[in-house]
Amino acid sequence: MASIKKYDFDVTHDFEGLFSNKWNFRKEKVGREDVIPMWVADMDFKTAESIQTALVQRAERGIYGYTSMTREYTDAVINWFKRRHNWAINDNEIITTPGVISALHIAINVLSIPHDYILIQPPTYHPFFQVIKKTKRKVLENPLIRTSTGHYEIDFDDFEHKIVQYKPKAFILCNPQNPTGKVYSKAELLKLGEICCNHQVVIIADEIHSDIVFSEAVHTPFATIAPECTDNAIICTAPSKTFNMAGLQNSNIIIPNRKIRDKFREALDRYGFPRPGLFSIVATQTAYNTGESWLEAVLQYIEGNRDYALQRFSANLPQLKVFRPQGTYFLWVDFNHYGLTNEQLEAYLINDAGVWFNQGYIFGSQGSGFVRINIACPQSIVAQALTQIENSIIRIPGKGGAGGRW
Repeated sequence: MASIKKYDFDVTHDFEGLFSNKWNFRKEKVGREDVIPMWVADMDFKTAESIQTALVQRAERGIYGYTSMTREYTDAVINWFKRRHNWAINDNEIITTPGVISALHIAINVLSIPHDYILIQPPTYHPFFQVIKKTKRKVLENPLIRTSTGHYEIDFDDFEHKIVQYKPKAFILCNPQNPTGKVYSKAELLKLGEICCNHQVVIIADEIHSDIVFSEAVHTPFATIAPECTDNAIICTAPSKTFNMAGLQNSNIIIPNRKIRDKFREALDRYGFPRPGLFSIVATQTAYNTGESWLEAVLQYIEGNRDYALQRFSANLPQLKVFRPQGTYFLWVDFNHYGLTNEQLEAYLINDAGVWFNQGYIFGSQGSGFVRINIACPQSIVAQALTQIENSIIRIPGKGGAGGRW
């Protein structure tokens, strides 16, 4: 395991002029330039030095014409998933797209027709709702169950009941789960897969955070649980979250079933989606070939941020329910103790606490009163954000508060 001391993740970077969604548009988006942004899903860390070096060297060549992927690229992808996840991928199963969301658009159009149902498990990644609605399909929900022990579990009875009653054409699985940080067990995945196979529901597995898993958990690729499940799935992967290079826009979609794969590839061409650009090819190949020690170090650092934040919440903000994530770089925090509306909670966090988090309601009605906090940043930023919440929360009226604007 790489030593975290080889990398300086404590450095706070200057984002001026970087067109960063997170840092450069605070005034335009939330009305305050000084708010601490911990919302959108990217890191505040520089990517692995080997990736940066490879991009600079390629840029210096000065030739930026059309490019195609090589065998070296697919080998890098195949070797990464074999080495990290014991998942054997064939090179002909890999299809590239600009991102996972574009792949979801294609998959839903291939697997269903307008007004068909698509099944999801809220609270879940909010673009799932948007993609289903934009493709004129219907959202079908199998909500995850909050347990008294502070975890989320699957309601399998409801899952199968919804499938039998509404006959969805596809189920979008998010694993590791965004926003809760749940990492599904192999037994859970197998049960989900068996139900879907029995009722001819194709699984679209969003595994974009598969490399961001903490020491107590293990990610199981959906394609490895059983042959019949492998043949009934589209698995969405990308280096973007792993190596903080979402701006380079590249995903690798793995489709073992040839019939589904051919339809997906035909739709990709029909809709005119571009193939990976020059720099995304260079970055992805370099990341998977040389970025492992950086990833090990950043995982240690983010896990340290998680444990630090959980300790601070427990000691200083015990009235807030915080779910312990097994993966991703998010904290899922329940503010419902205070009885605020979603609008009041958002206003309090931005205007009083001076922090900018994703509001939970965007992940489905089950997220009302929650926030998603991105902790993939220097620990000093995590500490400052928590200090500002601690210092301002007394102004919330009602339980635990002394008064305020509402």
